[in-house]
Amino acid sequence: MSQVQSGPVLSGPVPSEILLVPRGEAGHFLPAALGWLGKRVTVTAQPGPANHVLCLPVLDFVRLGFPEANGRLGLLEPGDAENLRAGRAALLLDLSNEGPGLHAPTFEALHRNLEDRGIPRERVILVTQNRLLRLDYERLYGEGLRFWTFEFFPLQVALWLDDAEGPRLFPQHPLDRTGYAPFARAAGPARFLCQNAALRWHRVLLYRWFQLSGLDRDGLISFHGIGEDNPKAGGIDVFHAPPEIEAAFGPLLADVGSWIPRRARRIDADQGTDMVMTLDTQAYAECDLTVISETDFFEPGVERITEKSIKAAATGLPFVTVGAPRAVARLSELGFETFGGLIDHHYDLVSDPAERLPLVFRSIERAWAACRDDRARWHRLAREQAEANVAHARRGLLPQYERVMVAPLVERLNRFMETGAILH
Repeated sequence: MSQVQSGPVLSGPVPSEILLVPRGEAGHFLPAALGWLGKRVTVTAQPGPANHVLCLPVLDFVRLGFPEANGRLGLLEPGDAENLRAGRAALLLDLSNEGPGLHAPTFEALHRNLEDRGIPRERVILVTQNRLLRLDYERLYGEGLRFWTFEFFPLQVALWLDDAEGPRLFPQHPLDRTGYAPFARAAGPARFLCQNAALRWHRVLLYRWFQLSGLDRDGLISFHGIGEDNPKAGGIDVFHAPPEIEAAFGPLLADVGSWIPRRARRIDADQGTDMVMTLDTQAYAECDLTVISETDFFEPGVERITEKSIKAAATGLPFVTVGAPRAVARLSELGFETFGGLIDHHYDLVSDPAERLPLVFRSIERAWAACRDDRARWHRLAREQAEANVAHARRGLLPQYERVMVAPLVERLNRFMETGAILH
């Protein structure tokens, strides 16, 4: 057995020792996070007769429906299914790196694989970033799997940003925070920042809207394009939009072949950063507003934010979020200021993406006009909230994650260890 005890203890005494039993190799996000946070966890391959949690790394949600390794369940070892049936074990499917919506074929494949092994659904916990997945699952299937929420990459960034912890994660690109402050560039015209990573439909539409609105001349905009230098360019076929996107945004996509970049448009080519696993503080320091291009937009039934929002909020700039519904509300729940007096966030509660995206465009347009037309006034009105967000990222965000996400999950694990009950 190996004890995992690194990192700070952020909460009170933990009454139980949590036995985590990993199966498979890469992708054990949740055990790593609990170790970083100094929780009382023992990782072992041989738990003996005690209650224990079998941890299966999912990595990508769709793998649960693949025939390979029987949808990840093939990673279980002899005796695991018997311990699950006997109530000595819980099976934790670690998807804390993703937040998909409900995909019925994947869940039906998972159900079949569980049934083939005689594993009761109520012994299985799916850990995901998406808060809505449980509701959609129960609407379709009723009681069955347990759903817990855990956000691995946002928590990782919170650890990375925290003053007490320092930039000890992402060691290949240490975080440079020396002297950073929002609105440090006093001279020159106003400028906004919009960083885009993997190719997704809302990013294609956003990029084209910037072009047609003339805003591309005013911003630092990254866009990875569809060329060979974008390893994720094959995520969508930009020449064949889904019918619902074509119907709502056909004019924006017209003649896409003439304007879609064939090579990645990078704003950080000389900085040695990758815009995903790093934070380019220099780019934020040169800007007055940021447009957060999140992972999710058009997929229904998703409520989450990723590390992209956390990093942007932590820099202190006012922001408009191009993301799933309640992305702005989630940042508020985590303790960040959302610049309600400067930014119109009414789009945040609109569930229909075809209605939400025009509202996002309008919010960007209005915010940018106010910033560009009187930059000094923009700074004056935003500075207090901006500085509060920078301070919160360094001293308050990690404790807030502990309160709202980590401590409740540890309590559920403790309850299982003590009683065998698996709570929602």
